[in-house]
Amino acid sequence: MADEQKGVVAAGFSLLWRRQGVLWWVFIVNLVCGAMGTLPAMTQLRAALGRNLAGEKLTHGFDVPMFFELMRLPNVNIMRSTTMSYAFAFLFFLFMLFVTGGILETYRLDRKLNTGEFFAASGAFFWRFVRLFLLSIIPFVIVGMMYQGLDKLADHIGDRAIADQVGIFLSWGATLISMLLALWVRLWFDLAQVRAVVQSERGMWRNVWKAWRISWGAGLYWKYVVIALLAWIVAGLCLGIWTHVPPTAPLLTFLLLQLIILAQLASRLWQLAGAMTWYQRHPELVPAPAFVEVSPVPAETTPAPEIPPADSGPELPPADA
Repeated sequence: MADEQKGVVAAGFSLLWRRQGVLWWVFIVNLVCGAMGTLPAMTQLRAALGRNLAGEKLTHGFDVPMFFELMRLPNVNIMRSTTMSYAFAFLFFLFMLFVTGGILETYRLDRKLNTGEFFAASGAFFWRFVRLFLLSIIPFVIVGMMYQGLDKLADHIGDRAIADQVGIFLSWGATLISMLLALWVRLWFDLAQVRAVVQSERGMWRNVWKAWRISWGAGLYWKYVVIALLAWIVAGLCLGIWTHVPPTAPLLTFLLLQLIILAQLASRLWQLAGAMTWYQRHPELVPAPAFVEVSPVPAETTPAPEIPPADSGPELPPADA
């Protein structure tokens, strides 16, 4: 295949592009969940604002004092509407956890699966991925605790530093370090998911340990960083454009925000495609089968004993001519 000559990042993108139907399907589900989650807040704000002065100030410009004054009104309690947003966000998380098995199976076979095949693969690996998610909570919590410690250290040094910017830069550094560590944990458990699909691994503790050992020598980490960096560059560009979009252009704002979400989803699937591509290229790192194939050894042949000729009796003298 032509992808064999490409790097992992390029080959992963090619795989993502060939199977882009999965990306668009995930994006549509995310769009529906987002719309359903924000519908209660939108309905409440529309009923509270109507065509009054506050509505005019927030439609044709963003008046910060008016916004906070609006939040104080008892009939405009946005926090009551966030419950629905959290519920649909959790629903989308469960959806992604469920279909990840089907997505990885699609990438493994590099062909379009029909609906039955896709959901069969999703269901087959769902509970294994649930166990992997529960196991991943431990290192993610450790990374979060490390961030809190580094952030407190940055505040402590910043309070005693002469320059005011020292604490800010140290806080940014703590955030960057934590994000890089979290990305490595993401790579670790992505490889565990890939192994579960390719090797049909059932023991997740053993799978996590083997994925840990593989991740150190995989050389995939900085490829993950590059993919994530590209997604954040797209997000930064879209946010920069959004700051110059007038409030009277809600459609353009909507398209920019959806482009950010699409870039984040694409980068996530791109990373999975890259992990699957790398794993299939390195069969020497795939565990050997449980049995050992023994080459046949020719058995020693015992020579057959020599059989003496049968006794034909005493030799008779020749007859007279």
